[in-house]
Amino acid sequence: MFTGYIRIKNIVLLLLCVICVSCASTSLVLSWKDPENNKSYHHLMIIGVSDSQQTRRIYENYFASELKKKNIAATPSYTLISSKETINRDTVLKAIQGTTIDAVLVTYLVSTDTQVSVQESLLNPSYSGSADDNLISATLISNRGRTNSSEVIGLKSDLYDVQAQTLVWSVQTKTVAPESIDSTVTEVTQLLIKELFKDNILK
Repeated sequence: MFTGYIRIKNIVLLLLCVICVSCASTSLVLSWKDPENNKSYHHLMIIGVSDSQQTRRIYENYFASELKKKNIAATPSYTLISSKETINRDTVLKAIQGTTIDAVLVTYLVSTDTQVSVQESLLNPSYSGSADDNLISATLISNRGRTNSSEVIGLKSDLYDVQAQTLVWSVQTKTVAPESIDSTVTEVTQLLIKELFKDNILK
């Protein structure tokens, strides 16, 4: 009986791991750095391109606050470029004139898609007993072959050198099954900051 309990406990733990993996997750798709650029930057303007000004502010504020925790100065673009202005090269250059901003990070949507996955049974495919005989819930058994679809969001983040006015770093990320704007912003921001330090763009 005790052995059966251990087996059930292990299966439940495995199921929880599968559920956690199926939740929203952000991963790196592509990464590029100008091989001739050896500069690191100290004050970034953060731009989140979005149809929603609320989403823009959430992203820019969170990103800036996380950078400041690492002693990197960061300015949300909405504090310098109003919602009524179009974000382009001219408005950005005008906004940063007279500031200490030395790099601009722009994040924008490049793709949305739907990913279909099949959830396989956690039991051996040859299993033929009943739920009661094996002390495993019928719900778990019925999960074999269940399909589900998840939204996939592709974002691209480009970093420009203010002085040279050239692209020096670019990363594309993929977020599967985003739970909310807040969770997506958190995951994307943490991944980007990690990559920026890894590539010595920030120190």
